[in-house]
Amino acid sequence: MSEVKPEPWEVWHARFNYDGGTGYKYRPVIVVDMRDDGSLVMMVTSATNKLSLAHDYPIRNWKAAGLRQPSIARADRIAEIPAGYLGSAGRIGVLSEEDVVAITAIVRSLARDGEQG
Repeated sequence: MSEVKPEPWEVWHARFNYDGGTGYKYRPVIVVDMRDDGSLVMMVTSATNKLSLAHDYPIRNWKAAGLRQPSIARADRIAEIPAGYLGSAGRIGVLSEEDVVAITAIVRSLARDGEQG
């Protein structure tokens, strides 16, 4: 059985450890980039029960992306996670082209703002 390699714009379950090493949970993330020592991932959260932040993007095609409920991508919440934290959890789906284009535009505007600040 061959191992599935994460690709940018796929949605995966990622392992996040609790503070203090008292366990972990799996959360959906969007793969932004792959590195030899890990992955850059964007946080995803349920759109129905969370405070909306300035750079949140409501994923329009959330069902096609494999998400169980309406969700938002937190474009300003990108984290680096160790290698293996995606592979052990599993691929959920892939974002639609419409969602990729919109999220990319937000990330680019954040990068421009960071360069000017």
